[in-house]
Amino acid sequence: MGHSYLILGAGKQGVAAAYDAVLFGNASKITLADASAPPVKAALRRLKKLLNPVLKRGILLAGRTVDCGDKKALTGLLKGHQAVLSALPYYLNPQVARSAIAAKVHYCDLGGYFDSTLKILEMDDAARKAGVTLVPDCGVSPGMCNSLAAAGIARLERATDVHMYCGGLPIEPKPPLGYKAVFNLEGVLGNYFGSAYVLKDGKVQLVPSFSGLEKIYFGEQLGMLEAVVTGGATSTCPWTYRGNILNYDYKTLRYPGHYEKIQAMKDLGLLETESVDFDGKKISPRKFFVHLAEPKLKFEGDRDLLVMRVVVQGFKDGRPSKLTYDLLEYEDPETGFTAMQRTTGFSAAVILEMLAQGRIPLKGVVPVEKAVPGAAFLEEIRKRGILVNETASADRLAA
Repeated sequence: MGHSYLILGAGKQGVAAAYDAVLFGNASKITLADASAPPVKAALRRLKKLLNPVLKRGILLAGRTVDCGDKKALTGLLKGHQAVLSALPYYLNPQVARSAIAAKVHYCDLGGYFDSTLKILEMDDAARKAGVTLVPDCGVSPGMCNSLAAAGIARLERATDVHMYCGGLPIEPKPPLGYKAVFNLEGVLGNYFGSAYVLKDGKVQLVPSFSGLEKIYFGEQLGMLEAVVTGGATSTCPWTYRGNILNYDYKTLRYPGHYEKIQAMKDLGLLETESVDFDGKKISPRKFFVHLAEPKLKFEGDRDLLVMRVVVQGFKDGRPSKLTYDLLEYEDPETGFTAMQRTTGFSAAVILEMLAQGRIPLKGVVPVEKAVPGAAFLEEIRKRGILVNETASADRLAA
């Protein structure tokens, strides 16, 4: 008997996750649901075109519409599935998690703002009593970067430092920001503001977003990139590794000049969320900016890339050692899945499938770094053709 999966959200990541579940999830049924019918129908058409020979083996691919604000309807849809992935906007994740507990269905999501994850962490007792597992923050960052860090930590006798870098970028940067909107722009800007949780000198600390600017060389293909602190991607790891690791942090990568332009707009107040009076009406500067800018930053047809580097420092065989995980992923011309779809949607699908298959035995709310051994995740993601290069070297700088 195969497994039954529910994927909420028929956008880019949901379609990629459904594709993965067909190929790797030993599925008998996959339901793709969204708030309205057109994106679901479009997603099913695409999946059937890509997977027709595989689907003929007896996999049922179904589409549904659901209002996630209607708890009764959502819980009813969840029943009959073994695991659900929320590929919805981050603010809907807590209510989907509550319905998953009510329906006794395992749950995972793509992550987003850490405030939503904190709300899900509060559901641990309820999830345990229901006998289900909730694994938040399973996309690319948070998600893949934390799993690669876990793989490196397990390889060393003692890890002391973890530094993660990731960026979704256009292959050819274009004005005005050298950036292509591969995620919801409002969500991206949200992580540019506020604070980020890190481990610093062994203590969990909040550091301001857009701090710690550094320039890092990524070879001839990409050259020099900029990196600054942004929120959310460290997820629960500062608490998980507190007492064992001294420093654990994350920075987002962009092409040179991007951050200076964003900082200028921040300084001018163009990206604030608090409404202001304008011409007799109240408007949010950020919402208005997103309304104007997002269509101009989509660059439909332009290919994207995903660059990631995870550096784990510590000791092995009593000597200072460093493990580096590098990834440079591009759009797949055969399927048309973008680099961001492949790394985010496929990463979340790995966790979704492990949940349905009983490969994550812990119950309650389980952080991804505790739910899946890093080596097991690395093995699975490589099966998808996502090539993560691991380099080991002596490290004179390890403390």
